[in-house]
Amino acid sequence: MYQKLLLILSISISGLVLAGCDGGTAQMAPNEAHLLGIAKVEKDSYQATSPATFAVSTDELYSRKNFTGTKTTLLWGLVTLKDY
Repeated sequence: MYQKLLLILSISISGLVLAGCDGGTAQMAPNEAHLLGIAKVEKDSYQATSPATFAVSTDELYSRKNFTGTKTTLLWGLVTLKDY
């Protein structure tokens, strides 16, 4: 009895966790990807970062001429990697 309840509960929770929500871009290609808040990748995002994050730009790490504009946010906004 408990095994069936545990199975139904685990399937329901995994369905809720793995189900994606529409961010209002259903008719267009998605512009960002999330991994439960731990990692967030935004393509073509040339926005300024907030002062509450450790911002690291790729041109500080190595020299490069073809920037993509991708912004990767780690650990719920604690660290931001900018490629612009």
